[in-house]
Amino acid sequence: MFQTFFRFMRLLEERLPIYLGAILLSTIGLAGSKIANSYLIKNIITAAQNKNTDSILFSVFINFAIFVLCLLIWRFSIICYNIEGRTGAGKLEKLVFSKAMRLPMSYYEKNHSSNFMSRLIFDTQKASDIYTSRLRRLLSAILSTIMYLIPMLYFSWELTLCLIGISLLAFAGNSLFANPMKTAGRLLSDKNQKMLEKLTSILSGIELIKIFPIGTKLLNEYEVSNKEYFHIQKNTNRLSAGLESLNCMFDLTGALAFLGLGIWFVSQNRISLGALTALYSLYGTFRYAFLEIGQYLPQMMNCIANAEKIFEFLDMEEEPKQWKITYSDNCPTHSNTTEKETILSIQNISFSYNGIQNIFNQFSMEIQKGTFTAITGESGCGKSTLAKLLLGFYPIENGTISINGKDYCNLTLKEIREQIAYVPQEPYLYETTIAENISYGKPNASHKEIIAAAKAANAHDFIVKLPDGYQTILGERGNTLSGGEKQRIAIARAIIKNSPIMILDEATSALDNESESLIQDAIKALKQEHTILMIAHRPSTIAAADLVIQINSI
Repeated sequence: MFQTFFRFMRLLEERLPIYLGAILLSTIGLAGSKIANSYLIKNIITAAQNKNTDSILFSVFINFAIFVLCLLIWRFSIICYNIEGRTGAGKLEKLVFSKAMRLPMSYYEKNHSSNFMSRLIFDTQKASDIYTSRLRRLLSAILSTIMYLIPMLYFSWELTLCLIGISLLAFAGNSLFANPMKTAGRLLSDKNQKMLEKLTSILSGIELIKIFPIGTKLLNEYEVSNKEYFHIQKNTNRLSAGLESLNCMFDLTGALAFLGLGIWFVSQNRISLGALTALYSLYGTFRYAFLEIGQYLPQMMNCIANAEKIFEFLDMEEEPKQWKITYSDNCPTHSNTTEKETILSIQNISFSYNGIQNIFNQFSMEIQKGTFTAITGESGCGKSTLAKLLLGFYPIENGTISINGKDYCNLTLKEIREQIAYVPQEPYLYETTIAENISYGKPNASHKEIIAAAKAANAHDFIVKLPDGYQTILGERGNTLSGGEKQRIAIARAIIKNSPIMILDEATSALDNESESLIQDAIKALKQEHTILMIAHRPSTIAAADLVIQINSI
């Protein structure tokens, strides 16, 4: 727990001293104002009791000046604290999101998207509460308790020790809730992830729900997850209510105990009436501060449970800048091929996802520059896996892959991907303008370059017919366009990247004849400046290729 907490605080880096300083000063300011007020009450009552008003005005002025100064310190420090706390929360969100961008493809293929969404939304928000509220409240309660204790001991150490004993009983009762609250926090996170998983599955398959009788089943599954989340949240609320009730009980008993003890101490001349009144004004805030320690500690444990989930995510293995070579101690500095026009060479590669069942075993192929090659084979033979290996999503186990005469083991993943443009079978378009969707292939592209890429992909004509042309806002995943239109925009995005190699994964498999013809025309034109690899099933696509490579299942 402590290791997680200290690691979480170190995320603030150079801002940590400012953040902690703001908490310290705000606590000193608020507690100092209450202490100044208690001394003011003591002096007034003592002066009235002794009928001595000669120095009362000076005492009132000094105490009031200290009171105002402390409030100013508190206000300034709280503003600084809020800025630093919000900055820390924003930094945490950015850290989690940037981590997601660095995870390997295997993470996204093995985990539901709700896993990441739960980390980014639920756990990050809960863990951020440490920065924005929980830590300040807990530390302020601890520091305030110490500050209030000093003048209380000065007024009457005997009565104060009695009151501390009562407060320790309250703290012991509150501490019983710490572990249950932490456990509830982890369970809430897990159930929230499960609920998000069901919800995203429903939303992503809304068409099927409307057509097939699966809506009831999916909704029932979501309802079960929702009920599980509800029951844990209900249990958490019960714990919070129990904690609050316990604090209310100790609040009442503490006040009654103080009155009883105070009357006895005054009757025994162990404390003056002025000191007792001042002590009473401090004991109320001391008691609340002490009870808040017991109240906020379990809440802090709850947030730390979410921080643990965040660190589990942040500690996941990232995609390396360059795959380590496990199959050979020596990486070739040049390609084995002697053909000048060979742009892509694959020699005797082996690969499996699980280390047991091979997808490829000693597979080889060579692609010549400026050609259109169709990759065919039965479903499951490894066509899409080949594209993933070429893009560096997974490391090969044996053999070599080289591009433009350079072996992959001598290239970083960034260098590999700069030389390849990729068009998946289901192109992803973002909910923004058509122009911006195309420009993702080259973020600094001019509007002229965007139009040129669209024309090369045979997309320009339908784009200009749209009401807003290139500034047309697409729906989620581009669902306001037809399949062929989406595919041509995706191809335009690949074209504008201007990479020497373009890989298209089943780019025409789900298109009508007209859309396929337009894409085929675009591919023929692209051969002049790009090398095209298309994973294909359609006979018409295969027939248009310069070379057909058949991949057989092992």
